[in-house]
Amino acid sequence: MSLTTKIKELGEEIGLDIVRITHAESFPEAEKHIIESVEKGYIPENDYYISKNISERPNNPNLNKICKRCNPKSILKNAKSIISAAQCYLIEETEDIQDKNQPLGKIAKYDIGNFYYDVKLKLKKIVDFINQETDFKYKSKNKSCYVSLAEKPIAQRAGVGWYGKNGIIITERFGSWVVLGEIITELELDTDESLQRDCGDCTICIDSCPTKAIVSPYAIDRTKCLQFISERSMKVPLVFREKWGDRLYGCTTCQEVCPQNREVIPKKDKPEYGYIGLKIPLIPLLQMTEEEFQNYFAYNQIAMRPKEAIKRNTVLALGNIGDPRTVVPLIKVLQEDDNSIVRGHTAWALGKIGGEKAKFALEKALKIEKDKEVSEEITNALRMI
Repeated sequence: MSLTTKIKELGEEIGLDIVRITHAESFPEAEKHIIESVEKGYIPENDYYISKNISERPNNPNLNKICKRCNPKSILKNAKSIISAAQCYLIEETEDIQDKNQPLGKIAKYDIGNFYYDVKLKLKKIVDFINQETDFKYKSKNKSCYVSLAEKPIAQRAGVGWYGKNGIIITERFGSWVVLGEIITELELDTDESLQRDCGDCTICIDSCPTKAIVSPYAIDRTKCLQFISERSMKVPLVFREKWGDRLYGCTTCQEVCPQNREVIPKKDKPEYGYIGLKIPLIPLLQMTEEEFQNYFAYNQIAMRPKEAIKRNTVLALGNIGDPRTVVPLIKVLQEDDNSIVRGHTAWALGKIGGEKAKFALEKALKIEKDKEVSEEITNALRMI
């Protein structure tokens, strides 16, 4: 039995749903696509630290970040193969909340537990197996969780799946409900062919995106994507705030409407790491300290995000839910929070909920607020009441 076959069998044995292999050459098309997206403003420049004159490649070392993400040999100089893995994260939905009569924030399906960490641990077992089988003659690096490499081009070339028009990899059996991971190795393994599949004429994901972030097939304007915004401390445009709905973290609308996802059978087992469930009580999040935040979301990806971003998400969700019981805790945030983005969005939430108590608090806050943008938010909120 070849080592390639043994690796795939081990992957199945330890619970990886798909294991495929491709060569370790670079991904020039992916690099080109990322650069074009930055130039068009679809990816914030700060994400890749690109200067405004992006075209001056030879004298612009900042472009190295994109180049490295699309070149596996920047991670492992003598890389020959990449083992690309996928694991389905769709699980049966259960309500684990005791007190359902409270405002709850929705969690995107991929983040109800830390599936990436689970994949990373499983890929480590494969690395250990390779080391034992080859007597440590070859280096292998576990680069799961999309930190260092562009994962989707790897998965596409390895035949894990194909690109949906929403920019997400779609697999034959599990749709797009998968997380990806990979191992770069100096081993020369047997490679798989890419899947000759696409989405045909279907545009459901494009038509259904709440903020029209999918500007054309395969082109995503991240500055409009609710998933992207939910991860970062940034001002949410007014036109997107009502579209935010009751989300606390993430957005999977484009996946939920995808025909390829309709027949996927959910798994029964809960994720072992970072499980937080599909919905979370929102009010307790308003007063959490950093330590409490880290403990509450331990092992979950949310713990890696700025607490201020999650708090901003919380007040947006509360504003849209519109429960009058949340006015008092929101007023406390407006009066006491140090972060101007949080205060500004809290003002919007109070204006959205309305009522005399919210109006009085906003008028009082306007008199003492020193931040110009927050003052504008408060003024706009008062117009909503």
